[in-house]
Amino acid sequence: MRHRRRSRFGVALVLFLTSFAVACTTPASSGPIADVAGAIPFADGESLRYSLHNDLGEVIGYGDLSVRADGGTFVLEQRYVEADPPAGAAPTTDIVAVRVDAATLKPVGGSRLIDERAANGARARLRFEWSYGADDEGRAAMTSTRIDGEDRSEREVRLRDHYYDNESALWLWRTLAFREEFEQQYISVNPIERSQQTVNIRVPLRQTITVPAGEFDTWRLLLRNGRAVRTAWVNAAPPHQVVQWDNGDIVFKLEP
Repeated sequence: MRHRRRSRFGVALVLFLTSFAVACTTPASSGPIADVAGAIPFADGESLRYSLHNDLGEVIGYGDLSVRADGGTFVLEQRYVEADPPAGAAPTTDIVAVRVDAATLKPVGGSRLIDERAANGARARLRFEWSYGADDEGRAAMTSTRIDGEDRSEREVRLRDHYYDNESALWLWRTLAFREEFEQQYISVNPIERSQQTVNIRVPLRQTITVPAGEFDTWRLLLRNGRAVRTAWVNAAPPHQVVQWDNGDIVFKLEP
């Protein structure tokens, strides 16, 4: 399989819990592994915009997150676009859509399309498609397909109990039973890396923060996988939008 060098912005758009590969010095927490989705606070037609900031505080992109009802499922879509491409060049884009059960947020399937510049300036497209079901022994499994030009590879991952799709995380965290010292674990399935990890969620406190959309009273969430820790701030008031999310590489900030 051939590999192309990806643009700086394209590399940065490896989202959410994939960033847990970066180690930190905080020890892992414990807690019960269980389903964590509670009451669903979002609805069909919701749309939220985020500015994406690098470690210097510069805006490198924008993200639009939307919800679409389809029968008994939600399609949770993320559309990311580069903020400042080189003159005359089309921006890098990254579109992720995951279909989940509308009551439980258990995943059904999804797709991701990355359209970016290769090192030589040409356009490069990388696509992923995945689905959830059962393997030959009747065990829960996820099948992920990677499509890179004419190259196509498929892999099946047998899943542990209490799993959710990694790409639904910014919606899943909004459904938690928020309270100080809340702590629980669930299994996050990463269809891009074709892996699954135990994620620990702890809510240490409430905190007031200011983002472009204004000032919010939030629940601060600490998310841990092994020794890596990331932080999200969720609006304490319904519909509990993620106001800010720091995945270690990019900081998402809610826009008006």
